[in-house]
Amino acid sequence: MPTFATITVDTEEEWDWHQGYPTRGPLSLGNIAELPRFQGICDRYGAAVTYFVNWAVLADPSSRGIIRDLARQPNVEIGFHIHPWNTPPLQPVEYVAARESFLHNLPWELASAKLETVWAEFLDSGLRPVSYRGGRYSTSPAIQNWLRDRGFRADCSVVPFTTWADEGAPDFRDRDMMPRRLPPRHAGDMAFWELPLSFGVNRRAMARWAKWLAVAERPPWRFLRVVGLLDRLGVARRCWLNLEHPLGDRMLSFVRYLRGTGVPALGWTMHSSSLRPGGNPYVPTPHHVERVWQRLQQTLEEIARHPDEFVWATSARVAEQLEISACA
Repeated sequence: MPTFATITVDTEEEWDWHQGYPTRGPLSLGNIAELPRFQGICDRYGAAVTYFVNWAVLADPSSRGIIRDLARQPNVEIGFHIHPWNTPPLQPVEYVAARESFLHNLPWELASAKLETVWAEFLDSGLRPVSYRGGRYSTSPAIQNWLRDRGFRADCSVVPFTTWADEGAPDFRDRDMMPRRLPPRHAGDMAFWELPLSFGVNRRAMARWAKWLAVAERPPWRFLRVVGLLDRLGVARRCWLNLEHPLGDRMLSFVRYLRGTGVPALGWTMHSSSLRPGGNPYVPTPHHVERVWQRLQQTLEEIARHPDEFVWATSARVAEQLEISACA
């Protein structure tokens, strides 16, 4: 079976991530106007794109119009995204703590109310999403049950082998790149798939190497700079199919490595705010934005060189095809 490939875009407002998580605007959404150009380039290669759209985008009439136009394109899926810090009902503070920027850490009454706010905005826009990515990759069994009760097919929040320093951050260190099937909750329901992002290490026994690199980043090994040495020598490198992140410089070699691993689906990712200079810390200058466009072009050309090995599919389509294979 060919490997599925999809491009995912966290479609959201611009702000200075280093300043924290503001609960109120004004919100800058200038990057959304760049999405038709982005999609036009993808269309020339038949690439499939899932735009994970949050409340701020849909609540803005101009941005909502762009998203609705994109939704009419044959290779486009509009997925569900949420920034809990600025999604109503709002907390009575100017900024929320890092822990509260993760939806799974909020009291369920508040978290579910925020999910309902985004859901209502989608329905009012004539859109019915079936795939999800949490803001800051936040997910949980309770969130997934909420999604499944509304007919969602996929959760695309998992970043394999990873956690990070913020209090309450998701912990995916025990997850690999293989999709995971959650059986139907009730008779007649659809199964639900976790579709991890394509993040890992360019070595066989990837999980073992990922754990070893995590240990090597802690004292006393950290002082020996073992991780940096292995990286420079190409012995063990973290890689990510990411159009904006510094690890994205290794995208093409990582794709070539993954072709022989049996991973059934590859997912590229980025933020829409990376299409505008200063939109986020990855793109402080026009030069950095141009790098995003160049990586997109390189990705599309690389997949086009292997038409018998890769099939473009949106996130929901990947979940559907994996389910067909699982039930065959």
